[in-house]
Amino acid sequence: MPSPKSIYLAGPITGLSYGVARLGWRKTFSDRMAEIAPHVECFSPMRAKEFLDGQQALQCSGEDLDKINNALCRPLGILARDSNDVAERDLIVANFLGADRVSIGTVWELGHAAAFRKKVIVIMEPTGNLHDHIFVTHNYGWRVDNLEEAILIAASVLTPGI
Repeated sequence: MPSPKSIYLAGPITGLSYGVARLGWRKTFSDRMAEIAPHVECFSPMRAKEFLDGQQALQCSGEDLDKINNALCRPLGILARDSNDVAERDLIVANFLGADRVSIGTVWELGHAAAFRKKVIVIMEPTGNLHDHIFVTHNYGWRVDNLEEAILIAASVLTPGI
């Protein structure tokens, strides 16, 4: 059995409902990875945040965060855990598909990944995405335009073999 590997699932959260942010593409990715590469564990920035269930438009700044009485959702708590996740994971997957606003947090996470020389897969439309900027589009190992291809690359990169 291969040694355990891990992936951080980065991507826009601001403006999404809790359900979409937690159970949307991240759950699909994690479930599929468990099928084809069970030695790979996926880490979501939304884990252990069930107390946000019912939130219709998550915010990553301002007074909305101050109203949540949980250290995981205070600015320093978000930054500390997400930064640690990027530093500790073997691979970062950044999904920008369908983004309707720029995700400052995800772009920052990609910069952090570059500083730690992490492997990165970017998922983004071929043209027209708000994140189509050289700091994003030239700071990765792979760029694909669909989840399944990203999953297959991730499994391949993190699975030893001949």
